[in-house]
Amino acid sequence: MSRRTTQVLESIHLMNTAQIFREAIRIIFLHPTHFHSISIFLFSPLPISLFMSHFLIHQFPQIPISALKAIDHSLGQHGVLPLPKLLPKTLVHIIICFPSIITFSLLGRAATVQAVSDGYHGINLDRRRLLMRSGLVWVKLLHTSFWEFLIVLGLFGALVASLATVPKILFAFGVCSRVLGFLSVLGFAGIPFCVVFAHVMIVGNLARVVSVVESECYGFDSIVKAKRLMEGRRHTALVMALLSNVGFRLVECLFEFRMCTGMSLWEGPLLVSMYSLVLVLDTVMNAVFYYACKPPDFSVF
Repeated sequence: MSRRTTQVLESIHLMNTAQIFREAIRIIFLHPTHFHSISIFLFSPLPISLFMSHFLIHQFPQIPISALKAIDHSLGQHGVLPLPKLLPKTLVHIIICFPSIITFSLLGRAATVQAVSDGYHGINLDRRRLLMRSGLVWVKLLHTSFWEFLIVLGLFGALVASLATVPKILFAFGVCSRVLGFLSVLGFAGIPFCVVFAHVMIVGNLARVVSVVESECYGFDSIVKAKRLMEGRRHTALVMALLSNVGFRLVECLFEFRMCTGMSLWEGPLLVSMYSLVLVLDTVMNAVFYYACKPPDFSVF
């Protein structure tokens, strides 16, 4: 193991967001072939599915409109309450991307975390071994993602239940109209919901790393451990998540812009490659953040 890596590991618990970003870039440049292979063969199906959903929404605008009507009908409002147009589009994206999320995306994250862990342990990277170990870890990652999904589903369920019932109660007692009640509940409950949702996302990112690195910890246990490891470092995790989401959104906006203005044949694969590389960078940063959250006396040798 190089002297540079040894020095990084000794002070890794002191890293801030910028240092974690630089360390992630250093790791990727140390093994560019392996990480590029992971981005092409494991991560690329996710952006392909995502861009397909954008293309379908652009070519068939009635799809999100039908989804919006279905959501409105499920809340029992029948067009009374204003629902954001972004909600049905997000739902369409999730439905189309879901198969890639639970298969190739999890395999790609497992392989990336394994590569970072092997690099810190001084183990030579081998593509076949990475793929085999990723397949073994996939079930644990799926278990962890399932628990994260249940928590997120509970949050959305609480928000939807509040939006569906509280405005009716306020209207029944003559406090305000349904629309005003809906906007009031959305304002009071929306901010806490966004804060809790962001916290769940960053804990889930670290929990997936824990599931890969620590063989006996996965599922709900990995979420609990990730929350405990993150104590005092939430600001760093939030900034990392913000940077990653900005990168994802920039590539999506570029795809939407080129789709509206006319896209060349070579631009599609380029945008898929860009999105996949952002996924690799995000996963490597989360893996480095895991080691940064470990106690100072923890040794990875």
